Amino acid sequence: MRLANHLWDRFGGLNVDDLTQSARTVAGQCVLDWFGCALVGSREPLSGILRDELGGQSGPCSIVGSNLRCAPGVAALLNGAAGHALDFDDAHTTMGGHPTVPVFPAALAQAQEQGASGEELLAAFVVGIEVESRIGALVGPAPYVKGWHSTSTIGVHGAAAAACRLLGATGEQFGHALGLAASQAGGLKANFGTMTKPFHAGHAAERGLLAARLAMRGFTANPEAIDGRQGYADAAASGREELDWERLHQQDGRFLIEDTLFKYHAACYLTHAAIESVGRLRPRLLEAGVSPENVEKAIVTVHPGLLDICGIPAPTTGLEAKFSLTATTSLAMLGIDTTSSGTFVDATLRDPEVARMIGRVEVRTDRSMGHTQARVELRANGDRLEEFHDTGVPATDLDAQGEKLAAKMTGLVAPIVGAEASGRLREMSLRLDTVTDVGDIAGLMAGAAEAA
Repeated sequence: MRLANHLWDRFGGLNVDDLTQSARTVAGQCVLDWFGCALVGSREPLSGILRDELGGQSGPCSIVGSNLRCAPGVAALLNGAAGHALDFDDAHTTMGGHPTVPVFPAALAQAQEQGASGEELLAAFVVGIEVESRIGALVGPAPYVKGWHSTSTIGVHGAAAAACRLLGATGEQFGHALGLAASQAGGLKANFGTMTKPFHAGHAAERGLLAARLAMRGFTANPEAIDGRQGYADAAASGREELDWERLHQQDGRFLIEDTLFKYHAACYLTHAAIESVGRLRPRLLEAGVSPENVEKAIVTVHPGLLDICGIPAPTTGLEAKFSLTATTSLAMLGIDTTSSGTFVDATLRDPEVARMIGRVEVRTDRSMGHTQARVELRANGDRLEEFHDTGVPATDLDAQGEKLAAKMTGLVAPIVGAEASGRLREMSLRLDTVTDVGDIAGLMAGAAEAA
């Protein structure tokens, strides 16, 4: 029980008062970002399909963007999928995926069923983030390289941990929940660019919640199902002998939630460095009297691993464009707003100018580069302009980050629910620890649906 014991000894009794101010601030920003992404994501076709299939199962838990009330597991699945539908939610390099979307929906569903306070919900959420991030640190990138989707395969353990914290689990019960979650870890990168990728997040939230609830009833599993013989590390990673225990223990004195990265472009996070590089190059082009449409070639250099994540060369749908360096670079070149989820629709890809620009983008690889780095070179009229950017560095100015996230949420949510409801959701998210009854969140979610 090495891993399970270590994690629960560290986080099983965590309270909001134990957090650093920065961890507490970032946690609120994660909740803010999730609500914005999930509310808009609830309007996506995939969310409607899931509601049509599962929404008839009534219960005490609210569904974002809807007046439905469902059983906890169904709510975790529906809210998790909605939160990832736009692929606009936060990211984490140590966890290796999107940290909030598998954890918060599971914690929210459990908190609503048991009538927990916002402070209890926030503490459980942080526990889930800390646990999944440390599991990500331990197993490293090998499962993701092989084709496993870490948001689901690692996130399911964070969801289980958050639910265990709310349920008051013992160390033994947490060990069983972790083992049961390990056996339910799933999600393949082959499905990136389809509705199934967001389903992964919802599935992880649902399965993690189920693992915790079953463990509380006495359901047993092997607490070493991640780090033990023929466990997750042996099956999906490089083997338990390669687990990075030193990296895990290096994180013991800090809160990894502080390393959360937020997205300001509505596409795969690993396309953002190229988008940001183009954003810096466009003014230089214009100063040189060159129209971006007249660029002869754009060369994007990234780590070769990105070709299996966001390397779709000729996307034909909006979902595929989110996972295409050629498409996102082209949109940025043309000055098309990549911060808007409305950009990534099929019609955008049918624009002849976009298609022509995609044909001028060449993606090259360099193993010396990090996954969150990109170098973009533009060639026009015999001149070459170059920019480099790294989106893997967490913000240090949390006030500025909060302002950007508030603007992002307003841009996403206000057109749907109006400025007043958007403001209430924003304030509630950032001050979740002051909410007496998580049922108040249900009211806001239902109010948002009525406004829409």
